[in-house]
Amino acid sequence: MDETKKLILPVEGMTCASCVARVEKAISKVEGVKNVAVNLATEKAVFEIDPEITDLKKVAELVEDAGYKIILPTSISSEKKPGKVTPEKSDMPVYEYEIRRDFLFAAVLSLPVLFLNMGMMWEGFHSLVPLSPDYINKILLILTTPVMLFPGRRFFRVFWNNLKHLTADMNSLVAIGTGAAYTFSLFVVLFPDLILTGGIQPHVYFDTAAVIITLILMGRWLEAR
Repeated sequence: MDETKKLILPVEGMTCASCVARVEKAISKVEGVKNVAVNLATEKAVFEIDPEITDLKKVAELVEDAGYKIILPTSISSEKKPGKVTPEKSDMPVYEYEIRRDFLFAAVLSLPVLFLNMGMMWEGFHSLVPLSPDYINKILLILTTPVMLFPGRRFFRVFWNNLKHLTADMNSLVAIGTGAAYTFSLFVVLFPDLILTGGIQPHVYFDTAAVIITLILMGRWLEAR
């Protein structure tokens, strides 16, 4: 007679019903797993396993590949990456710690981006900041790029995983929107003459890319709290 074990594990990073379906699908792929149910409100996954054949590390890997994180029992998770630094001193969950870190990093860089980008449209701004628009655009590029590469990469990682499975969620929307704004602005900074040749006034949208990422991260941090 087969003996099964019921597990109830926290899942981090879910934002909508499609996230729930994606996590359930990932967990169900592991051998020996059955009766998978994921609840968005409680952010928990409930499923049964056959202890003899089910590899919980494989469950964690597949969920992470889908763009989320499942918290394994301590006896299992402690075996992975023993050198990894976690925020144990603050007694804060890892997901909340990472979201807060990324939000603060993005906010510090996004505030000057917003001030400079929006400021160029105000009269008298250039008397306050005596820099040419081209020079300011280069500063905006330097400030926005780290926001896209570090805090923003979580959205692009999930977007890429979704694309491979021909699915989409809110992360896809954020990635496409911010990616389009950043790419167009990058093109304006590097090739302004080509934009002018096309009859388009060169305007950058670095503030759009940076601020959207910052606000979404702030919302997720508040949810995590």
